[in-house]
Amino acid sequence: MDNPRPTNNTQEKEIVLVIWRDVIATSGWEKETDVECPKLTSVGWLISDDEQTVKIATTLDYDGFAEENEPLPVPYGITAFPKGCVVEIRSL
Repeated sequence: MDNPRPTNNTQEKEIVLVIWRDVIATSGWEKETDVECPKLTSVGWLISDDEQTVKIATTLDYDGFAEENEPLPVPYGITAFPKGCVVEIRSL
């Protein structure tokens, strides 16, 4: 079976599952003990992971729409998570 992705000048990206906590706000009569930050899950290609931010992409473009000197694949659909919200990162 043919691999549809070009192999020249491509950099493989790791697919990850990011488990993270989101902010929640209420405007009703909820008690403090009833309000908890929800835990959410996102999946994507790991673009970067530094001291402050984790970034994943939902789409990788292997067809060469990169700027000159930009390595392929080009990531799009970026989600940036503040590092303090990230609970766990799992490789898939």
